[in-house]
Amino acid sequence: MAAPVVADELRAVLDQVAGVPDHDIESISVLIGAGEWTIALETLCTQVYEYDCELPGALRGEMLRLGRELGVAVGYLLGDPWEEPG
Repeated sequence: MAAPVVADELRAVLDQVAGVPDHDIESISVLIGAGEWTIALETLCTQVYEYDCELPGALRGEMLRLGRELGVAVGYLLGDPWEEPG
């Protein structure tokens, strides 16, 4: 996947997540801007789980798709004990 596409898709997911504190959103945004997409997605998933954020099915699906593209075990990081951690 092309770099601008990954960055745009991660930003779109980040914009839709509710319940993660602004300072964490800013940190994740910086990671995206720096090209650290895997770390950004891992961090976002960890914070969503930590703050027990509700994810609409479509958003979770988009995060899972991005995780497959980037090699991130999104389901595992979101608390699904059946998904293997990467």
